[in-house]
Amino acid sequence: MKRKQFRIISFMIVMVMGAVVGFSVSIGYPLLAIGAVLAGMAVMYLSKNRLEGVVEDERIRQVGQKASWVTLQFIALSFALGGAVLISMRETYPGYVDLGFFMAYASCIVLVIHSLFYMYYNREYGG
Repeated sequence: MKRKQFRIISFMIVMVMGAVVGFSVSIGYPLLAIGAVLAGMAVMYLSKNRLEGVVEDERIRQVGQKASWVTLQFIALSFALGGAVLISMRETYPGYVDLGFFMAYASCIVLVIHSLFYMYYNREYGG
């Protein structure tokens, strides 16, 4: 399968998954949404295996790593700052204090998970 065919098939799979998930949410049946997502992931995996040519090289992997790192920094910082702002505004908007604590704790959990994976891969690849 060529790269262009793979992109078209991927786009169609995502469209069908979105429609099925939207339908299942509207009727209140979450198992259908879970099944659609799992089936879509399986079809995407199988179609990627049939792709001809270079699927991933060092440059693509490095770009993905850099994008993931910046995304992690952005999310952790946004959640920490947003949580701090919501907690500090507890007098004005008392209903958002729980959301602020959730965001603050979520940023801490993300950073702890990142640290654990960093330590694991540092040991795994000799650091």
